[in-house]
Amino acid sequence: MSKLDKAKEYIGAVKVYMGFILASLMGTVAGTSKLYLSGETHIMFWIGTIGIVLLSVGFLLLMKHLHKKINDLEQL
Repeated sequence: MSKLDKAKEYIGAVKVYMGFILASLMGTVAGTSKLYLSGETHIMFWIGTIGIVLLSVGFLLLMKHLHKKINDLEQL
């Protein structure tokens, strides 16, 4: 397997991980907003809020890493 093929496979895997994070983020936002609208701001609401922040930061970092790897393909 050449370096280019390996880099493309790595980028594909990172895209899959980004999809998992995005799906988790959407589910967490939906659940947390449902708790907020029903007026139940107990511990699960705050855990969901922290989860939203952490998943968002993770998604952004993974996206930045993906763009860096795509730019590195030019050098291969």
